[in-house]
Order: sequence, then structure tokens, then C-alpha cells
Amino acid sequence: MTILGIANDETASACIVQDGKLVAAASEERFTREKMDNSWPANAIDYCLNYVNCSLQDIDYIAYGWSAGFDAEKHLLEYFDRIVYEAKNNPEGLETFRERIETEIIQDRRKRDEFWKFVDDNGLNAKAVSYDHHEAHAYSAYSCSPFENALVITCDGRGDFMSFSVGEFSPREVTFHYRGSSIDSFGFFYGRITGLLGYRPHRHEGKVTGLAAHGDPQKLLPYMKEMIHVKDGKVYGKPGDYFRPFYTNYSGSLKKMIEENTREDVAAAAQRHLEDCMVEIVAHYVNKTGAEYVCMSGGVFGNVRVNQCIMEIPGVKNVFIQPQMGDGGLCVGAAANLLFDKGVAKVEMEDVYLGPEYSDEEIEAVLHQYNDLEFKRADDPTDETIDAIENNMVIGWYNGRMEFGPRALCNRSIIYHCKDTTVNDWLNERMDRTEFMPFAPVTLEELAPDCYLGWQKDHIASKYMTITYYCTDEMTANCPATVHIDGTARPQIINETNNPKMFRLLKRYYERTGGLSLINTSFNRHEEPIVNKPDEAIDALSEGMIDLLVIGNYIVKRK
Repeated sequence: MTILGIANDETASACIVQDGKLVAAASEERFTREKMDNSWPANAIDYCLNYVNCSLQDIDYIAYGWSAGFDAEKHLLEYFDRIVYEAKNNPEGLETFRERIETEIIQDRRKRDEFWKFVDDNGLNAKAVSYDHHEAHAYSAYSCSPFENALVITCDGRGDFMSFSVGEFSPREVTFHYRGSSIDSFGFFYGRITGLLGYRPHRHEGKVTGLAAHGDPQKLLPYMKEMIHVKDGKVYGKPGDYFRPFYTNYSGSLKKMIEENTREDVAAAAQRHLEDCMVEIVAHYVNKTGAEYVCMSGGVFGNVRVNQCIMEIPGVKNVFIQPQMGDGGLCVGAAANLLFDKGVAKVEMEDVYLGPEYSDEEIEAVLHQYNDLEFKRADDPTDETIDAIENNMVIGWYNGRMEFGPRALCNRSIIYHCKDTTVNDWLNERMDRTEFMPFAPVTLEELAPDCYLGWQKDHIASKYMTITYYCTDEMTANCPATVHIDGTARPQIINETNNPKMFRLLKRYYERTGGLSLINTSFNRHEEPIVNKPDEAIDALSEGMIDLLVIGNYIVKRK
């Protein structure tokens, strides 16, 4: 059975699940070079179909995950109760509540119509099915996880009039315990703080997470609690002067509060409040269900510190965060939901190296177009790469299939050593970035216990760089450039199976230098998608963003 999964809004994407295995996936942004492109994912669809040598007519099903619309049987009673609560406790918020619903009706209709027009134009009506936004998030997390039984949490800005859900999943049964309205949105809460601090909401939340460790959360925590809170396993936003479930329109009193305090303290309070709320609500359902494993999806779970806090809840043994946790992952969730309905509980996902790759012949043909570069073939570039790293050269590392999701996982990465604590300033400047969190380390699995407190071999989240750990004293001393001011790092753990080329580099680097890790940051400039085609990586060398490019079996330098 071949399923084409599609999502066509924020980071529009497509995937192919074939005989229960996720074999191809990519986001439209990587082809159009427009970050978080939400246009129809035509290029991503073409890539996925070409990868499996399949036409649209050959596929068995087309599964849509962005928006199925409001399902009265699933949502209406809970929505009714929530509106009654608002009328009793915050009647002035009802106008905003209605505005949120009306806005979503208009926005979602346009995207749904786009999908169904594509279906009609291609004669696919008998093969097409759509799924609820948050259920698609939930299935994307559960079905790709290694857990048989799990509590599944979704949390984002909004989708199909919801922003939060809690489900209990097993291979044969799914029970949703709670669905939170899009008024009660932690995505909007954190995104508004992002905008108030001068960054772009729904894009630069990671800057706020990094900035938070530099501030004191206590002073402004009462203001955050006034915006949104958790009570008895439910989320309650409070529309008013301090909060609206939108990224825009800040009241004068809110702007005044932000302006009278440091950015660091504002970020710290928002981050602490998000962590506290998420721990409270997840712990509520862990205790209620006895769940030992937690799966997560939705854009809020791009917040790696929140994920660490959930992992540390008493009773939780392990967590899995869908590597493409944002709405780009809904294509996978829709395909997984369809499979589950047909009795297949799990999607086989070996890794997220699911995008395009290019042959040596294709790479060499592009290299010949550059007069300012020299290159040579190298079947094993390991030693020469380590020589360059020891000479303080910034390495572009381009290898195999492109990653699916927001993290570069050493197939489209920039590599450097972890000893220079000034690297976060000068390398971010070179890439036109402004960040407050250190670059992430990539670490050998055999060395991980020496580096990260509490790390275990079965912690699958660390394979995908979706969680932070507190670092050991040895890691802090050995790799200071990758340890945050709060003592945490966001690692990618590598073994010989999941990335043999990077495994060789890390192992040889450790043997030669004693370095426990290398810096791994995504191969892109600020506000650009991660590189896809060879010329995009080669341009970065030609323009001086990197000093050496290892691409396929070629080592490339400037003349």
C-alpha cells in the first residue's frame, strides 16, 4: 500500500508511506528557498512520487492532515462547556473568543479548498481522506515512536479550532481525554512574547528559549499566570489586556509592562511559566492513566527545555518527540492515522534522512561551474576534515539524503570544534543569525554517559536533537562552547548505524584530540531554509560562510 501524505500550510510538506514504512518526506521550503513556505507543496509531492517511481494515479490513498474542519461529535460538547466557562468567569473575553473562531473558519476553508481542488483536478476523490489537525499530530508522534502504549500530547498555536490534546494510545485503542480550544493556546502565548521582544512570532521562539536562561523569571511570573494557566487538567487562556489568541494587537498596558523590564526577565518568566504549565498538565494525565511513556507533537514541542521537564516528571520513563513536530509533520500524521484505521498501529521510521540526495556525478558537474574553488575526490575525508577543524576551519558537511524537519542531523550541517567559547558570537554573525543558545553538540553514543546527566541509550529523543540534558562537569570543561549558561545542552547522539560517516569523524576526532563532541548547527543562513541542492552548499563556501566543504566524496576549498 502506498500513501501520499500532504500538509499545505505552515511549512507545507509531503511524504510517502509505503507498506507501512516512511520512505520519503520533504518540505516545500527546501525547494522554493522560502523559509516555512506555506504554498501548495508541489515540489515536495513531485520529489516523493519520483523517489518511489510512482504517479499520482498509482498511489492507493492520499491523506490530508492540515484541516478536516470542526467535528461536532468530537468537539462540540467540550467547546460548549468552554464557552460557558468564559461567560461565567471572563465575559469580556467572549468577543475575542468569537473573533478567533471566525478567523479560523476563513483561513482554514481556503487551505482545505486548495487540497480538494487538487484532488478533483487529478481524479483522486475515491482515494482521498482528511484528518483532524490535532489527531494527525497525535498519530505522527505515537505511530513513529517505539512505544506500544503511551500518553500522547499535542500542543501548538491552533488547528481545527484546537490548540491542545491529550490522548491515550495503544495498538488497538485510542482514547482522547482532553481537547483544548484555540483560545487556550500556549503557542499563541509564547508567540506573543516572541513578538513583544522584537522577534518574529511563529518563527523565532527558539531565541526566547535561549534568552530565558539569562533572566530572572520571578518578577514577571504573576503577569504570565494572568495570561494563561492550567487547572484540573485543562488549559485556560484569559483574553483581555494581557492576552489574545493571536500573534498581533498588543494592548498599551502589555507593551508598557514589557518595556519596563529587561528582555531577559520577560523571556525567563514566559519560559518558566510554559514549563510549569506543561509539567502540571502532563503530570495530571500521567497520574490519571498510569502512563510511563509520553509522545509529543505540535510546534510548542520545538521547545527543548519543556521536553526535558516532561521527561523529568516522576513516573515517566521515556519520551518521544516527533522530529518534525511542527505542522510540516502533519503529512506523516495523516498517513499514520489512515494506517491505524486499517489496523496498522505503527509507521516504520528508521531515521529522518528522507529527502533528496545527489550523486557524485551530479555534485562534480556543479563544482565545475565555480572558477574560484578547487576540489578533489576523497573516499574517506575524515582525517583531512579533522586537520581542518584543528586549524579552526568551519566545515560544511553535506552527506547523503537531506533531513526532514527543523533540525540538521549531520547530513546538512556546519561542523566546528567545541573549545572556542566565542564561536557563538562570530559564527552566528557570519551566518547572519542572532541566537542566545549555544550551538548544539553532536556526540558519540559511547561517550554520551560521560557528557549528559541521566542520558540512557533508549532515549530516542536525543537521536533527533529534540531534548536538552544537564551536562556533566567533564562535558562542561571539554566542550564549553556547547553548554548553555543554565548548564544544559541539546545533543544529537550518533552511532555507527544511524550515521556512519559522522560516526567515523567523531570517533577519529576523539582518538586524536580527546574532544567529546563537535558543534553541529544547521547549514543555512538566518531566514533561509537548510540547504538542499549541491549548489546551495557550494555557494556558502564561495561566499565565505564556511571555510571547507565536504560534499559527497569531495573536499572543496577556495583557491
